[in-house]
Amino acid sequence: MKVELFNQYALYWAGGFLVVYVLAQLLVSKHSRFQFLSAIQKSLLVKLIAISAFALTYVFVQVVAG
Repeated sequence: MKVELFNQYALYWAGGFLVVYVLAQLLVSKHSRFQFLSAIQKSLLVKLIAISAFALTYVFVQVVAG
């Protein structure tokens, strides 16, 4: 069994997280539902949405790709 120190798809996953983070940032900044939140609450919400969405995407891809 070959063990890799560095995943060959790591840069793709990093770029994917960046895309998810930017989309979460746009969602929180533009959607009227989040306008009443303070700047700190918006920042935390962006991070929570981005990490959750990325984790779900990662698990989905790993299960499907198998």
